[in-house]
Amino acid sequence: MKFVFAVIALAAVANANVATAPGSALKLVSSSNSLKVAEFVEQKAVTTVTAAAKKVVAAPVNKNAEVLKMVGLFSLWYGFNAAYNVYNAFVKKDFQYPWATSCMQLAIGLLYAFPLWGLKLRAIPKISFEDLKLLLPIAALNAAGHSCAVVAMFEKGGGSFTHVIKASEPVVSVILNLLVNKVVPKPFTAVSLLPITYGVAYASTLGDLNPATMSKELTTKAAKLAMGSNVAFAMRSILRKNLPKDFKHRTNLDPANEHAVTTLLSCLLTIPFVLAFESLPAMGKTFSAMKDSNAFLLNLGICGMSFYMYNEMQNMVLGSLGAVPTAVGNTLKRVVIFVALYFFTAGETFPLPKIVGCAIAVAGCLAFAICDSKKI
Repeated sequence: MKFVFAVIALAAVANANVATAPGSALKLVSSSNSLKVAEFVEQKAVTTVTAAAKKVVAAPVNKNAEVLKMVGLFSLWYGFNAAYNVYNAFVKKDFQYPWATSCMQLAIGLLYAFPLWGLKLRAIPKISFEDLKLLLPIAALNAAGHSCAVVAMFEKGGGSFTHVIKASEPVVSVILNLLVNKVVPKPFTAVSLLPITYGVAYASTLGDLNPATMSKELTTKAAKLAMGSNVAFAMRSILRKNLPKDFKHRTNLDPANEHAVTTLLSCLLTIPFVLAFESLPAMGKTFSAMKDSNAFLLNLGICGMSFYMYNEMQNMVLGSLGAVPTAVGNTLKRVVIFVALYFFTAGETFPLPKIVGCAIAVAGCLAFAICDSKKI
């Protein structure tokens, strides 16, 4: 109908222009002028019809393409995240050196990042010494957060337990944001922290919420390290938000490049801790004694690359979606991790109280994500 009205309007305007002239009466138009008007109207009609048809066809195509893109990104994000946690458990069985493992995981991801810069598929970062001083604290916190999480997961039963504790990261973020940036949470955002706290405590103690049990379960090495990871990652996020407004533009540090540079610096910062806490000769003996060292190297490679890629996919989702969908997706990620650990790893138990506690905590995280994104 749109192009029909356009044809009628164009015909009316054209007829008015050729049929009347200033200071003269209405007169007949020559046949040649009539032909030109007809051709003009026909051309405009065809153009309008073509444009309208393109819009009609392009609209669903573009919409479907966006939906497929998001489905693909979320699938890769969740898939790599689950793979990282599962293969981390496989590596743990053969190689009880968490500091070295965390460092190698960071290094393996760089095998993907470096060729992209070398082949100029991504802009090479432009980092001055002053920029490096701003990035180093972020990288140090990233290294601490990752290493603490890996060491916690290497503890007995630490895989799922670590993620139970890490579900409390929103609580830590709000507290640190209040202390550092003096940002007071909105009422509903603050209230949403209660089910997170309760759910984490319930799952950690398997429903036995008496002070003695909570004191025992929440002060284990795995719990302390997992909470340390929460603090480090929350502080990392605060420092990132406090970077100068022109920082990303002048340094070519888009989310993908920033992740690559942070990973590189974190890897370098982790090496001294590997040398301090773990023995290289002992690692060599452990590797030599493995029945299937090739399988171990494959597991380690998949683990490290999955770690890097799930962060890469997460950054792409952050850049493609609004705050609320991203926050919701980040919350549901934990559900995928728990399911993957349950089905694909040995030694991870999920009794009913643990499942109930996790469900309460994840629901609280979901409520927090939505409330915080909407600033309510």
